Amino acid sequence: MHERVRQEIELLKRLFPELRHGDQLDWVLIPELVLPAGRFNKVSTNVLFRIPVGYPQTGPDNFFVDGDLRLKDGTNPPAFNSGSQSSSGPAPLEGNWGWFSWHPQGWRPAATIEGGDNLLGFVRTINLCLRGEESA
Repeated sequence: MHERVRQEIELLKRLFPELRHGDQLDWVLIPELVLPAGRFNKVSTNVLFRIPVGYPQTGPDNFFVDGDLRLKDGTNPPAFNSGSQSSSGPAPLEGNWGWFSWHPQGWRPAATIEGGDNLLGFVRTINLCLRGEESA
């Protein structure tokens, strides 16, 4: 599993060069992910998510963002929860976190990274959530 996760993290680093990850390849931090223009009270946020033990058969679930992230009008975005304890476990890094209850449906990994769902695809679903397409 570690070699596959390492390859997927390298794929993410092409788009997010400042990306950090856990020594055990069990979490990913994308610093200052640019948010959809005009939707939030900030232009960017840190995004943090866990890579589950059963990965890739088990896909990532939920993701953390800066705890002070709010919609432009000051309200919480749909599916947003305050705190660093998500339904899939605590944030793997200390900090002021909030989290989105985000459960992409139909996770379908394949023998090859390109042949099925992967971490890049999960980050794409995070972008859907942040754009307000909260259907997962």
